[in-house]
Amino acid sequence: MHDNVRDLIGDIWLSGQLGAEFTAVCDTGGRVAGTDSETAAQSYLEGAARALGGEYREQTFTVTGLRSDEHGVSMVASGRELQSYPLLNCAQVNDEFEVIDLGRGTPVDFEGARDLIPGRAVLVRHEFPFSTNHVHRGVKLELARTYGAAAFLIGNNQPGAGPVSGSGGAGEPGEMPAFGLSYDATSELSTALTFGPARVRLFNRATPGEWTGRNIFVHFPGRTQEHVVLSAHIDGHGLAESAMDNGSGLATVLEVARRLGPLAADSERGLTLALFTFEEWALTGSAEYVASLNEAERSLIHCNVNVDTPVGYPRLFGLTAGHPRILELLRQASVIGGTPVHPIYAHTTNSDHANFLAAGIPAVRLIGGYNDDSAGSRLLLTAADTRHRVEPLDLKHGAIVTALVTLAAMGA
Repeated sequence: MHDNVRDLIGDIWLSGQLGAEFTAVCDTGGRVAGTDSETAAQSYLEGAARALGGEYREQTFTVTGLRSDEHGVSMVASGRELQSYPLLNCAQVNDEFEVIDLGRGTPVDFEGARDLIPGRAVLVRHEFPFSTNHVHRGVKLELARTYGAAAFLIGNNQPGAGPVSGSGGAGEPGEMPAFGLSYDATSELSTALTFGPARVRLFNRATPGEWTGRNIFVHFPGRTQEHVVLSAHIDGHGLAESAMDNGSGLATVLEVARRLGPLAADSERGLTLALFTFEEWALTGSAEYVASLNEAERSLIHCNVNVDTPVGYPRLFGLTAGHPRILELLRQASVIGGTPVHPIYAHTTNSDHANFLAAGIPAVRLIGGYNDDSAGSRLLLTAADTRHRVEPLDLKHGAIVTALVTLAAMGA
């Protein structure tokens, strides 16, 4: 191990700013895009980014959608209120629906019930989101639309964590109402359905709105015009602190940029720190950034290292889409740091790296844990995503691995 790598690892391990910045981000709350919580986070992150000393700039864009003001899900027969939460951009509704329980809500489940779905509310289950056989909520929601469902309910698979959140669409006219339920509420509704038909009343008062998104960038030039984009998303969900997803990622990239920014001038490639917002709204912030680049500008991005939930597990995994350049970076980082970065070959679209991949730019998402549902990430999108779930050692380890991958990409 070279002395500069040993010093880098030691500096991050002993850093006081890493934990302090993580705490400060969590203090701003869940950071739903367009809310006061996100505005507070943006203000803090702007100060932290400017303090890094590179070339600071911002990108703004406009997003339209729906904001839920009041909501409820209840059993019609008993009037009992079920613990629920409207998904982002949940459509306005005040009506009763018969429910059909589709279990996991796989494509096979939907196809088998195709004649029963039209006009009903479908109940499906949330799953551990980072595994090879996972069916994403967005896939289930699109299946519900395709098969003619009138409403969408997704039940948390984690007891004691309350309802599950997530994106419920783009807030466009004609979209169906979509709610997350708690584990207990899901069990109660599913049990009622085994004794015959069951109906629920869904209520959501939604206000259309227009919000300004603000992406934050800090650039450190290298010896060439090529650069590495190191990214994390700012926004989250309103149920807790969005600590793992993605307060941990924000603190990590700030720490890495602080350590590697000064090395950029002597590196083959520069470093661009990118803090994207409206990620939870169909990856909108990073989509706006990639779309703003012309072909020549895209060609200068060597790769995107996207850090989203780098905690909750003692090892980091790289979602690589099988790209040879990314696989080689993970191998180099493993060798120079002496700690393995495990490659996952699946092409995932669950974070901002997906927009870089779609534009032909090599990209990787670094995440703590994969194919192991004991990982802390099983609690994402729930009220349990708080700072208390994040082990300080995991945060340090995630920052060190991120630094090693980024260092290799920069050719430092």
